Amino acid sequence: MVETLSIAVIGAPRVGKTSIIRQFLYNDFTEGYTTTNSRYAYRPSVILNGNMFDLKIMDVPPISSFPVSTFQEWLDLRCHGVRTASAYILVYDICCMESFEYIKMIRQQIVDNRAGSSGEAPILVVGSKRDMQRQRFTSRRAVSLLVKKTWKCGYIECSAKYNWHITLLFKELLASAVAHGLKQNNSSVRLQGALHRNRCSLM
Repeated sequence: MVETLSIAVIGAPRVGKTSIIRQFLYNDFTEGYTTTNSRYAYRPSVILNGNMFDLKIMDVPPISSFPVSTFQEWLDLRCHGVRTASAYILVYDICCMESFEYIKMIRQQIVDNRAGSSGEAPILVVGSKRDMQRQRFTSRRAVSLLVKKTWKCGYIECSAKYNWHITLLFKELLASAVAHGLKQNNSSVRLQGALHRNRCSLM
């Protein structure tokens, strides 16, 4: 059986969301910046440890807030599918404190609004532009401790420019989403091989 997982990639302007996605899918990176004005969905298939997954990766333009209801989600075309995503990648620029404050706000809103009927979903916080780490606004350790210990989220840093940790971050998120699905479905056997994160390929 092929699992279908939807992943919402959210972040402030100019943090490199689209660059991360395009590097993962196409091994492509451009120095120029193009504003993400509308939501765009990529639909790759991946194989992780012999199990196939159909992904819906949503490149979400900057939104003022996480949709608090299905009605609000459908009122704003940029938010379609965001509320019910299987998992979230929250991207910030390690050189820009404002971009971190933005994902801090969005993460709290996801936690508040996904509780109850819509259920919790894995969140991976991604520090982008690691190649510019000499300009970072705070240490990696400080952010990692906050995200992992206080927020209870995964954390990874990457560089789309040098294709560093790009595949790893999607592997980490996919493993978390599968583990979360197993917990929800109370089925310890189904897709357990996908939790071994040593092999991942894109189709």
